[in-house]
Amino acid sequence: MALANSLDKPTTQKAIVVDDNIINAHYLKKMLADEGMIITVVSDSANLTQLILESDTKIVFLNSETLSSQFQETVNSIRVAADSVVIVGTTPYSLEGARKKLISMGAEFALSTPIYKKHLKGILNKVSIA
Repeated sequence: MALANSLDKPTTQKAIVVDDNIINAHYLKKMLADEGMIITVVSDSANLTQLILESDTKIVFLNSETLSSQFQETVNSIRVAADSVVIVGTTPYSLEGARKKLISMGAEFALSTPIYKKHLKGILNKVSIA
């Protein structure tokens, strides 16, 4: 009986949002919290890999404008430290090719801001987080 109860107990997934735009970060945090996730918001990538490992994070949202030239380096350091973490790049640019660029730099998924809940849910469903 105890085993069955422990299997029925839902696990809460954890995510980190890296964005220095307080409005975008708050909006994304709210949408993820609505999906039952525990969210940590940081404004830069300092100590990010340590935070990922310590908090057992499953998904990281990296804003390309916040990280600028450090985006690729940040993705690489996450891959070395925690290869199973899903990386979603976010970009304020809806120009054609902006999302493809983030994916070519190592993000599994990319979203343009403002982020639409439908697109976010699609990603969460694909990675079995929601």
